[in-house]
Amino acid sequence: MRVSEDTPNAIKRVNKIGNTVHELFYDSFTGSLVSIDIKDGDYGRTWNFGFKDSGEVYTLQLSYSNSFSTAFLKMLPNIDLSKDMVVSPSVKEVEGKSKSSLFVNQGGTAIKHAYTMADPNGMPDMEQVTIKGEKVWDDTKRLEFLSAMVAKDIVPQLGAVVAEENAVVAEGGLTEAKPTVSFPSQEEDINPDDIPF
Repeated sequence: MRVSEDTPNAIKRVNKIGNTVHELFYDSFTGSLVSIDIKDGDYGRTWNFGFKDSGEVYTLQLSYSNSFSTAFLKMLPNIDLSKDMVVSPSVKEVEGKSKSSLFVNQGGTAIKHAYTMADPNGMPDMEQVTIKGEKVWDDTKRLEFLSAMVAKDIVPQLGAVVAEENAVVAEGGLTEAKPTVSFPSQEEDINPDDIPF
């Protein structure tokens, strides 16, 4: 988590674009999902997941196309959005290659992917394409599918969760909404390759 220089236990480093930053590192975090945005910035497209914990809202920023964001998106249909979740990243070396994973746990139970190789539920396979003479795997159609799923199935639920959370009982038993609070973008100098999750 990016913090100010005077934060106790903050670790100072120079990021890939030459800026000195101060950060706190965690193995996991807990919170409820309250927003999802896709943003285009200086370092490309990112998913920005807003999590609320103890009244604070934090942004988990992930590259638009990487294993962490894809794993989380594939779990979203199986997550109870009205409850807190524990999110834990993991990077392991398998056969000389770095393999990244993201785990989500709710109520002591690991959340499974709603879209798998055995049961893709309509999610397209990645395609092998040739770019500049080199064969690479393209996830464009998969990301379009997951983005459409988020817009159609997940974001409307977040609106309901946030509206319910912000509802207060007014005199006479009527309900009125508290003002919506906007949080500034945290991508000012964050390179997606520089993000620990």
